[in-house]
Amino acid sequence: MTNTFKYQTIWTKEYQKSNWAMPIYPVIADLQFTAGLQKGDTVKRRYRTNPIFANDLGSDGSYTVQNYVEGEESFTISKQKEATVRIVKPTVLHTDLDVTKSYGVQLSNAIFQEIDGDTLNAIRAGAGNTIDDGSLGGTSGNGATISIANVANLPVLAMEKFMGTNVVYSNNMKFGKLPYEDYGGMLTWIVPPQVWTVIQLYMMARNTPQGDTAVTNGYVGQLGQFNVFVSNNLPFTARLTLGANPSDGDTMTIKGVTFRFKSATAANGDIQIGATAADTADNIVTALNALTTNVTNVYDAWVDGTDTVSEGGFTIDKSDALHGLSATDGTTYVDILIKGAGKVTLSSSFTSASNLFTAAKQVVHSIFTVAKNVSLAVRKDPEIYENFVSGAVAKDYTMWTVYDNKVFIDQARASIDLAVRADATSFAAYSNVHA
Repeated sequence: MTNTFKYQTIWTKEYQKSNWAMPIYPVIADLQFTAGLQKGDTVKRRYRTNPIFANDLGSDGSYTVQNYVEGEESFTISKQKEATVRIVKPTVLHTDLDVTKSYGVQLSNAIFQEIDGDTLNAIRAGAGNTIDDGSLGGTSGNGATISIANVANLPVLAMEKFMGTNVVYSNNMKFGKLPYEDYGGMLTWIVPPQVWTVIQLYMMARNTPQGDTAVTNGYVGQLGQFNVFVSNNLPFTARLTLGANPSDGDTMTIKGVTFRFKSATAANGDIQIGATAADTADNIVTALNALTTNVTNVYDAWVDGTDTVSEGGFTIDKSDALHGLSATDGTTYVDILIKGAGKVTLSSSFTSASNLFTAAKQVVHSIFTVAKNVSLAVRKDPEIYENFVSGAVAKDYTMWTVYDNKVFIDQARASIDLAVRADATSFAAYSNVHA
């Protein structure tokens, strides 16, 4: 057992005492590449690229030789993450908390949440199959509205896709007390809380006993052949459609953070209106991909700590509220991705009715997967670093790690991206706690 699993086992106990989403990546990720890696190293994986067929054996015993061809994929360890807090000694003298221990737990949780959300998004991006509204008789490419009437169809559709692509899985494996590395082949379904609510209502309507299940690493039970895990760290995607150029003063709001479209930027969060809707879309992408960097005549940046928003009962910096956000330009629309977010609330106030967040494109990406079909290399186990602050009776505590992940081509068919429609009319509004 590597140190990665050792540390994860210890800290998992603390998750049950704090308001954090439970990490799923130790169960589903393949960590065989962990040992001995550092930032800049390349992880390689080889796979067979051509099929082998059965041919007729000649009456004289002759046979046909087929070539064995291998391909190679790789990824480079490039992600360094940290979570740091400064503890001022005179301040902690007046609190009843064990401050160092409390923040130690929160710092480690922050790192584990980052790895978890990033790993779940890697599965989404690398999934070889999809299930969406089109799979249920609706429009392909749109999110599927999950209900008691169709929720039982989803694991059946997933099994059809796995069986149709000859995915190898363990039909009898159930999550329990095995070491994390022993769950290879386990059929796994990772859902947001709202889908778990629908599953529960479905089972109660049919008097289906769920049994006594411990909530460990998000595990909540089974539906069909799948072990079900609940996560608030699933990726969220949305599309802002620009049918016309915005008017001066129009706004859009993402997770409580409001952006204002202006002919001339004047305040933090302003995005300059371009000559055309396509130009404005470019400016939106530039702004969302660099929230704390000012670009002249495009948008005004936020200064960390000066612009705040309330989220989950906490006051946090706006750029932190949109942690994990990125955007891509589709000319007449902007596609938005937020890793590790779960359900995100969106709203807008545009003069033109053709400008809006497309309801059917607001999606939480639920995941069907066979455990250990995403590769995760964590070179540096999260550890605490203490640094005395010069000229102050204080210490900085930094939790940090180095890691990277990838779904290789031979792993892709063992994962399915289930696009769950998550606009206000399809999902009950709720707030994630990420602070």
